[in-house]
Amino acid sequence: MAVREFTFADAKDILVNRIGVPEDQVVDDPSLTFDQLGLDSLAFVEIQLAMQQEYGFTIPDEDAEQITTVGEAIEYTNRRLREGGEQ
Repeated sequence: MAVREFTFADAKDILVNRIGVPEDQVVDDPSLTFDQLGLDSLAFVEIQLAMQQEYGFTIPDEDAEQITTVGEAIEYTNRRLREGGEQ
């Protein structure tokens, strides 16, 4: 089974449908920061839970603290998916 790619569309889906960010605020710009989206620490916990449920891995808090943009989140997720292989 091929490792699934995590795309901007996947990230947007989580931000809009799980976190409640207005769809027009989530633009396809890798440098868009979570601060610019107005996300607080509670939103990050929700994102971590969504990733765990959807993709089967947890995001340690120390890693989460390093992820500040949508692009970094996508890169991180894809790296973890590649490392995990089939689960």
